[in-house]
Amino acid sequence: MSRKKGEQGAKTADWSGLDDDILIKAFLNGDQTAFEVLFKKYRDMVGRLSCSIVKDESAVDDIVQEVFLLAYRHLENFRGQAAFKTWIYRITVNEAIRHKNKGKRWQPLPENEAEYSQLPSTLVVMENGKNPERILIDGQQKSLVHRALAQLKEHHRLILVLYYLEDQSVHEISVILQIPQGSVKSRLYYAREGLKQVLAPILYGEGHQSPENVHAL
Repeated sequence: MSRKKGEQGAKTADWSGLDDDILIKAFLNGDQTAFEVLFKKYRDMVGRLSCSIVKDESAVDDIVQEVFLLAYRHLENFRGQAAFKTWIYRITVNEAIRHKNKGKRWQPLPENEAEYSQLPSTLVVMENGKNPERILIDGQQKSLVHRALAQLKEHHRLILVLYYLEDQSVHEISVILQIPQGSVKSRLYYAREGLKQVLAPILYGEGHQSPENVHAL
């Protein structure tokens, strides 16, 4: 390894623990290494989220490349009103959906669910305690999670991925998807219910319905 490459690698390692806002300022001041650090920090996240939307691993690399190319070109317009992570999520969602829809401009999905204020405040879970949220959070049954998520409507799958797998808050998801926080909560509720229905036959065998005797957390 040349001395120059070695010094660059050491600098990248030294910068890896810096906050995003410091890295952004450094990049805008002309230091390309700062953007490289941001890329390495978020590329896996962008890949995961892209794959969950397009469900085509062969397309993920192209989407990741396009996301970071857009971020590189437009970072000077980033105003810090949301976290950089939220901003890059927003770009990822748009690019993945654009790719999936073959260039069609993405429009927010229509709201068919009831308003959140009309929904129960408790979370319904399965009788034996294997609630869908815990399966998602634990991440111990990846194949099960992917099988279940693949059967959900796109906007329900996306909301669960963002909230449980990517650990985004309701406010952050609202910014990413550009929908009201009440709509985020509404989709989360119906996505959980949908996941519960999908998981029942996977967990207990075909023909099995979700237990009617449920309890709430």
